[in-house]
Amino acid sequence: MNEFEIIEHYFKPKLLDNQYGLKLGIGDDAAVISISGNEELVVSVDTLIEGVHFLKDASPEDIANKSLLVNLSDMAAMGATPRWITLSLTLPKNNSDWLKKFSKQFNSLLADYSLTLIGGDLTKGPLSITIQAHGVVPKGKSLRRSGAKLGDFIYVTGDLGAAAYALRYLKNSDENFKPTNEELQRLNKPEPRIQTGLELRDIATSCIDISDGLFIDLSHILNCSKVGADVQLSDIPYSKTLQKLNKDLAIDLALAGGDDYELCFTIPSNISNVDLEKMITKTKVSKIGRINELSSKLNLINEDEKPYKLKSIGYKHF
Repeated sequence: MNEFEIIEHYFKPKLLDNQYGLKLGIGDDAAVISISGNEELVVSVDTLIEGVHFLKDASPEDIANKSLLVNLSDMAAMGATPRWITLSLTLPKNNSDWLKKFSKQFNSLLADYSLTLIGGDLTKGPLSITIQAHGVVPKGKSLRRSGAKLGDFIYVTGDLGAAAYALRYLKNSDENFKPTNEELQRLNKPEPRIQTGLELRDIATSCIDISDGLFIDLSHILNCSKVGADVQLSDIPYSKTLQKLNKDLAIDLALAGGDDYELCFTIPSNISNVDLEKMITKTKVSKIGRINELSSKLNLINEDEKPYKLKSIGYKHF
């Protein structure tokens, strides 16, 4: 099959679904979407490269999972409801078995999250996947990185470090502890906290998803909000295997390992833990620190109340 036949066979919806204001989808030069007057469009894009974002021997199903779900994590961080997806797929060769497995899992996820694939591109070259996610949020309700205020509490969802340790183990099986199946899933199939993002719309003063590591991503909030923060290392929700590791390695993986795709957010100090747990219905949340007035400075505080310095601060491409 040529590229047009591949798109038609593997990716074009059998029936054009006009829900959510989609007027024109796959099959033309561009998609057409109608947005209601009381909503704003939220758009994000991510590229995943073989050998950088996933291992060379990663299955097509795992690649489909990660490429789509990390984009939905961006939607969650904005408090947006994801609606539409575009897919740009670059393949080294026309491999029908790979395409069958990738598209089956990709289309299954679209159904799970009530998404519609509305366009994209298919080219020959080194394996990479670029996905653009489109979502909607009520006017003025999107979550930002720039709203953290002095005295706000800092929270994260879920546990941290599972994906980073799973990747470390897969690259070096001499590690003392085998990651749990759940931790391997965190690497291969992260769970975007979409429901939590929606519930945080009227609560959080700032929010970001943790993709490059808690330290560097929380630092983005501090830079955008022009505030500082104190984080208690003993309050970090370390994943199960990290709790077995030596302390410095566990801290490094949890704060700088990346690939968590949990949410880090701030809320006003007048909202208690008890109240917050009633508002957040499906996800564990942990209070890890507080916003201070030291502009853009992130202080890590050890169990003995002394400052702690990370060996690395998080993933950077360059």
